[in-house]
Amino acid sequence: MEQEDIIRELIERVAGEVGLIIYTLHPKREFTDEELANELGIEINDIRRALFYLYEIGLADYRRKRDDETGWMEYYWRIHYEREKEVLRKELLKTKKKLQEKLETEESNVYYICSNGCVKVSYEEAMELNFMCPRCGAPLEYFDTSAVLEKLREEIEKIDELLKKIDSEEQGKAEKAEKEIV
Repeated sequence: MEQEDIIRELIERVAGEVGLIIYTLHPKREFTDEELANELGIEINDIRRALFYLYEIGLADYRRKRDDETGWMEYYWRIHYEREKEVLRKELLKTKKKLQEKLETEESNVYYICSNGCVKVSYEEAMELNFMCPRCGAPLEYFDTSAVLEKLREEIEKIDELLKKIDSEEQGKAEKAEKEIV
């Protein structure tokens, strides 16, 4: 998956379809949420929500200005495309940390699962339940986590590869800029 696809996926996951629409517009100047709502025909609250989510991950900023006629505050927004890699890197590191924590938990515990798929419990909980499902009464069976562990390791490896790619691109840009100075 390419970085552009990943950043789009991130935006859609965080800011929804409206956030992705706003982001793909590539506005060159500041804009208000009202201008965008009118231009796109999307409810202003949906626009504001998406812009706020983009703001939270660091891809958008705003400034406030009081309207002299109405006295209301107007928000002027700007999308920061130059922060894409920085935001992507931060989000990938956050996801990697969660996956590593999940991997550690899965590696350090033995699990049992209901034969009907109701619950997954630790060995200690299974003992307390006499190896019977608390929901349906079916027996709890040993759950082999090797496939889960392998999948977690693969995902962590993919993230590491993406991070290396981002870092090498940044390094290449820095070296190119350094050569231009000299």
